[in-house]
Amino acid sequence: MERIVYIRGKFKGNNKEMKEAYFYAKEMMRKYDLEPQYMGVIEEKGWTGDKLLTIKRKEKQLLEDLEKDIIIKNIGLETKEMEGKEIINDKSFFLIEKEDGTIAFWTNTNIEEVNFEEILEEMKKYVEPGIEEICDWESGSSPIVYVLRGEKTLEKTGKFQDKITIIYKKVTPLDIPIEV
Repeated sequence: MERIVYIRGKFKGNNKEMKEAYFYAKEMMRKYDLEPQYMGVIEEKGWTGDKLLTIKRKEKQLLEDLEKDIIIKNIGLETKEMEGKEIINDKSFFLIEKEDGTIAFWTNTNIEEVNFEEILEEMKKYVEPGIEEICDWESGSSPIVYVLRGEKTLEKTGKFQDKITIIYKKVTPLDIPIEV
């Protein structure tokens, strides 16, 4: 099971806010002993997001691109469970999606220790909420599709039996369309 906190709405700002959100995500994940090791980045030119990159090797380039005002569309930070150099399991993920106005965090580790309400309030600095939600996700699939597209993505099939337990949800009308 993973616990998810996310906001879909309107991203506030530009690369300066993307950089602030990136540093917030790293700090928050460290606070809960979920040190992010990997990142994915998509920008207008260059970064394609098709590879998992180590933060240690690529953070400097990301920060330089943000400073140069190169349009960064999204940044994802990941914590993996490792055995030596082998990835065993995903532990947590933080997404900053400027283009779609989404900011999200989920983890399957230390759930009872993580203050999801506090994270939600901090996320509001970067995204004006249309939908804000905290929920538990039980599925064999990644929660990313649910976070980005809403309840219409839930399918009951023989393969994945997605189960969502909503802890908190609020919908606020915005002047942009958002699927609930």
